[in-house]
Amino acid sequence: MKKHYFYPLMLCTVICIAACSKDDAGSTPPDSSIDKPISLIGQEARAYQQRIEVPAVKDQSMFIVHSTTKYGVTYTEEWDKSQKTQRWAAYRRTDANAVEEWHRDRWKAGTIWKGAYYNGDPFQEDSIIPLMYRTHLSDYYNSGFTRGHIVNSHDRLMSQNANGQTFYLSNIQPQIYAFNTGVWENMEDWVYNLGKNKQKRKVLYIAKGGTTTPTASIPNPLYSKDEVGGKINIPVPRYFWMAILLLDNNDKYHAIAFWAEHRDNQDTNIKNYTISIDELEARTGIDFFPNLPDNVETEVEAKKVLTEWSW
Repeated sequence: MKKHYFYPLMLCTVICIAACSKDDAGSTPPDSSIDKPISLIGQEARAYQQRIEVPAVKDQSMFIVHSTTKYGVTYTEEWDKSQKTQRWAAYRRTDANAVEEWHRDRWKAGTIWKGAYYNGDPFQEDSIIPLMYRTHLSDYYNSGFTRGHIVNSHDRLMSQNANGQTFYLSNIQPQIYAFNTGVWENMEDWVYNLGKNKQKRKVLYIAKGGTTTPTASIPNPLYSKDEVGGKINIPVPRYFWMAILLLDNNDKYHAIAFWAEHRDNQDTNIKNYTISIDELEARTGIDFFPNLPDNVETEVEAKKVLTEWSW
């Protein structure tokens, strides 16, 4: 198992202080004049499972944290090594990380990142995942599918390092073009705008993904080889989803989820795709926001109140 180290003793101390706290909703990571990318996996990452946005992790899965020294956690994710696919990715928007010091278009102008030159999007394998379990750039060549972000690039513009980490293939799922640039992008834009709205949110907690695990209500979460034309060798989700938890400025929680079939879809009325967190849990088999107090979790996950949100 490949591990990345950055001053291990010092980093361990920072992890235990920053990650173990459940009330770090608006905390700002220690400032640094140099922003460096850090990736953690396995025991090194375990403390971060206590964060509010992080769903419950299956014992057999790999838990990964991508972060930077200046802005803290970029996102966390659960990697299913047997399927070579991501089960979910999670992150949060706060005043501290809703800043925009980078833009995706700057990759196209030509720039160096992590010792390599890019004159386009820096899609790349996630080197923290052992070679035998990771996905590869070649998996997408001539597949007929786009490389769809789960953690939206636009939600991580605070630095080149944070934005670059969203292009790791562990944060990418194969998506139909007219879905990626249609209803999925419309949902992403809604989340982005909510995350920028300081009047609406104190903290926005987000988990996203595609269906990978059979459940009673969704027995076929992946497209079959025949359905995708046999051109791609990695799993293609049949549905994509988002779980949204908002802590407002009165310290009250609100929750809602999105669910969309993975097909050509340009619908702009994303209210058509809302469900409760409880229903999303039933469909995906994932336990969302398990680190909330039980009484809060029970209340907010059962409701889908459209009037609590701006459309």
